[in-house]
Amino acid sequence: MKFSTSSVCDDSYNKKKLKLGKIHKFFFVFSITIFCAIGFVASDIYLPSLPAIADYYHVKASLAQNTMTVFLVTMAIFQIFSGSISDRFGRKKTLFVFVTIFILASIGCYQSNSIYELMFFRILQAVGACAGMSVGQAIVADLFDFKEMSQILSITIPLVAFSPAIAPVLGGYIEVFFNWQTNFLILAGYGLFIVLLLISPIIPKNSTQKKQSASSFNLKLLLNVLLNKKFFGFALFMMASNATYFTFVAASPFLLKKFGYSPETVGYALCAASFPYMLASLIGSRLSLYKTSLQIIFYGLSLNFIGGVFLVLMFLVQWEHMLALMIPVFIITIGNGLLMPLSSANAISLYPNNSGMVTGMLGSLQLTAAGFGTALIGFIEGATLLPLGIIVIVISVFTICYFLKVYKEKQSSDIIME
Repeated sequence: MKFSTSSVCDDSYNKKKLKLGKIHKFFFVFSITIFCAIGFVASDIYLPSLPAIADYYHVKASLAQNTMTVFLVTMAIFQIFSGSISDRFGRKKTLFVFVTIFILASIGCYQSNSIYELMFFRILQAVGACAGMSVGQAIVADLFDFKEMSQILSITIPLVAFSPAIAPVLGGYIEVFFNWQTNFLILAGYGLFIVLLLISPIIPKNSTQKKQSASSFNLKLLLNVLLNKKFFGFALFMMASNATYFTFVAASPFLLKKFGYSPETVGYALCAASFPYMLASLIGSRLSLYKTSLQIIFYGLSLNFIGGVFLVLMFLVQWEHMLALMIPVFIITIGNGLLMPLSSANAISLYPNNSGMVTGMLGSLQLTAAGFGTALIGFIEGATLLPLGIIVIVISVFTICYFLKVYKEKQSSDIIME
């Protein structure tokens, strides 16, 4: 199967030719990664402390877990708004305001005297954190042409994806050596570090200017973007990637327990699953020099399907071992690593004047898909590889069919299949 080399992106992206020196680019990519990871770090760093929080406030574990639920729901809702606000008022200014809210809310979490007070400040913390991902990616979209943007996102996205794996490990040590409240002081320090990056010269000035051509947020614009078949396809691929991964996250504790592994092993398994993702994203960045982005995305979708098939095969041969889960999951995460950065870059490039809104929308949809994947596996009783494999196969078949239907050669289209 061949794909043409014509671009999916708006022509204005090909006109952006900002070049940074190697050292400047390193710190720029580092800064964008820090911006984008703030929500994931804030979400997961205190997870090992949930039992301690329940004991401290003398409440049920489910109530302590709700502090994470309200955070994720708030993040999903407000990401769209933060992106649109940055389209209208500028990137640095918007991120500065939201991060200030994050810092104050983190201090509020540290000083909370009840579980409900903690929930309230977690909601405010999520409002402050939501701008990190949307504004961070929008800054990249403002400054670089499509090819350079794709390469930068292929570096930042896997690093950001790795943050939820290492944040709980860090949080566990913080609780052991200090107390669970200290996690929130660390998060406040994280926010202060972002402020320092914002006032530094690392982020070029033209990413801070108000985008005069940007449209203000409105429901009609939002619906128009979602109804764009090409945009929805790229968003769908990212949602499918998140859904399959978080289905694994939700199922792995029960599967590994059934296979005879300790709870500590689950953390190592989740951490291990991040490495193929990171490696594949870096490979995808190099591969984009020789293949079109759509070819690479299709490879990623195909690997997801193959991983799902392997899960079913492992169930059929009754191999109850960690590798029976991890080998298929590695295949799936390699596929996700190939398709996620390029799907994001393609989706953003379709609306260059509203890149903040688009990145916010993508973040919101990904969080929604993560919740869907977690809930879906929760409805299925019995810890086996079969339901996990079936879910992955169904999602993969649907996304591959959508790809083949929408991204095909048409007389009226300037994209893809030859």
